[in-house]
Amino acid sequence: MRFLKNKLRLAQEALKRKQLKSQSSPTISITSSLSQDSTPTVSSSLPPSLSLPQKKTITFTKPQKNIIINYGKAIFSFATSELAKPYIERHFAGENVDLAGFYNFLEGSRTRISGAKNFELLFVVEERDNAETGLYKRVLKVLGEIFVKYFSVNWIIHGKVAHKMIYLKQRYDILRRIQYGVEILA
Repeated sequence: MRFLKNKLRLAQEALKRKQLKSQSSPTISITSSLSQDSTPTVSSSLPPSLSLPQKKTITFTKPQKNIIINYGKAIFSFATSELAKPYIERHFAGENVDLAGFYNFLEGSRTRISGAKNFELLFVVEERDNAETGLYKRVLKVLGEIFVKYFSVNWIIHGKVAHKMIYLKQRYDILRRIQYGVEILA
């Protein structure tokens, strides 16, 4: 029923447009003078219903807190999944990474994500961190980069994320936060 109503509405709108065209045909005139200083001017007599749309401006905003928290949770879920094990083995073949200890580190860190600063600190190896924690942070950093580069689009498109375009636009900023640990949009 909804399909037929939409079809009827579109037919009525097309009929109205056709009637407007037959009543007054739009004219466009271009005038130019022979002097070198002047530029050609375009004047049109289009009806208001057929005027050209105005340009839309796109504004970029600071990433919201929930976006960063959701990306962090998705990275942690990826890091604990079976998909991440080959990447850990490939990138950290020479180092002895204890997966059980890494998973415990992730469980303890999952609740600490409450904003951009805490998110960035999860990927930065600090002087006060011991060798084991430093290794786990480096592993998480590599897995975070891999997730954002190769798996996040699939997570965004096929997940329950409501504002998909915002998440897609924030991928670059999230990747830079992981790689450099600095706040990009201060």
